[in-house]
Amino acid sequence: MAAVSTSYAQVAITGGVDFTFGKSTADSVTGVASKGLAATDAYIDVNVTEDLGGGSKAVINMEFNADGAWAAGAYSGDKNITLAGPSGSITLANSRSGSILNNIMLAPIVSSTDHWSAANAGVMARGNVDALVVMLPAMSGFTLGYKYVEGGDSYSTPTSVTHVLYGKYAQGPLTVVGEYNIRASEYLVGDVRGQRTDLTATYDAGVAKVALGYESGNLATANSSSVGTAAAAMLLSVVAPVGSHSIGLNYGKRDAASFTELGGQYNFSKQTYVGASLGTIVNQAGFSSDTFGIRLGKNF
Repeated sequence: MAAVSTSYAQVAITGGVDFTFGKSTADSVTGVASKGLAATDAYIDVNVTEDLGGGSKAVINMEFNADGAWAAGAYSGDKNITLAGPSGSITLANSRSGSILNNIMLAPIVSSTDHWSAANAGVMARGNVDALVVMLPAMSGFTLGYKYVEGGDSYSTPTSVTHVLYGKYAQGPLTVVGEYNIRASEYLVGDVRGQRTDLTATYDAGVAKVALGYESGNLATANSSSVGTAAAAMLLSVVAPVGSHSIGLNYGKRDAASFTELGGQYNFSKQTYVGASLGTIVNQAGFSSDTFGIRLGKNF
């Protein structure tokens, strides 16, 4: 990490680059197998913090990405601005986000096919959003907040509007997070789901860290349990340190869709690492693929 301090603000620059050799088997739906070497991560994060006095501060974060093919060009990632003080915080954010289940994937996975891809829609989901986030100050381990989330980004008409009530409890090794999502009525058509409850619990026992997640069903999909994307999702993730290294497992399931991933990471230092993982991904439409990946990376 590089840090620059001025009379007005502190600037921290972090980032990383990694390459993966990956392989995935062909399946009955796409009939396509893939393998090869690729730059799977190349990014720079910039954080600027300004002390406003009186216990208040302004913070901006920007992410720039350049992974993918040569000369494919850079693109922007998450970006946000936060005003924080003794009474809480207000954040305006542009992000690629989904349910809080995305935040508890603990295992060091480097598979070439990930669980967010369109081919595996139904277990995990995420999309581009603009958001207003209001958080109250933590009291006795509890944090409460509200999120206004617009599907899509830029000045385009939102594809959806969701109101989210947020709660978090963190005390010692236990962290519990819950969200209650309410889709604005004008974005609901016919027999669709207008509410969703997301819950996660993470416990750090020292010898291992365990996370459990539950999502009651995707918003704006048919309420019938016969529709896979409306069914509830469950997630289990475990990671165990082995010295300065780690091994872990991710497992997720929603109706007929599922993924199972096992991975390990060997750290040469706090910034340089090599990892390997294998997994199986299945979705509602019958897409089934076994994946394997080996990754070398360095952060700064």
